[in-house]
Amino acid sequence: MPTTSNVLRSSSRIHVETVSGAQPKRSQRRYLVFISHSSKDRWIAKQMSKLIEQQGRLYNVKAFLDEKDIQGGYPIADSIRLSIEQCNEFVVLLSKYSIDRQWVLVEVGAAWALRKHVVAITDKITPEEMPDITRSHKAIDLNEFDTYLKEMVDRAKKVK
Repeated sequence: MPTTSNVLRSSSRIHVETVSGAQPKRSQRRYLVFISHSSKDRWIAKQMSKLIEQQGRLYNVKAFLDEKDIQGGYPIADSIRLSIEQCNEFVVLLSKYSIDRQWVLVEVGAAWALRKHVVAITDKITPEEMPDITRSHKAIDLNEFDTYLKEMVDRAKKVK
């Protein structure tokens, strides 16, 4: 029996990847967290993804991370757009590598336009260095990521 689905758009069709054999969850509705980051921060983003899914497993929380969730041969931009549309919240890892990256700014802008809950996680940057679009949001320092995890789980609990 399928328990988890990853949906990727491919041109004019939608591809659904089904994963079976997972343990039943308390909540069957998926809570999706999109993680935006620079490729130079890949290792940190992977750790964030693992922690998000571990802490949110009882509430069916999944983290979208481009390199693990986009299969070979699928259009990257369409997959990212669809995942931002479907996410419940959007996390952007802001570091010296990501603050001026075009794709990170495009993704943040898309999340903002779709009125997604945007959380900036900062790594060794000051509020003045943050992009304007994220400066109005309360940021969480990477060293306080456990604070984000607790808040995220509280939000996921409320989704029915």
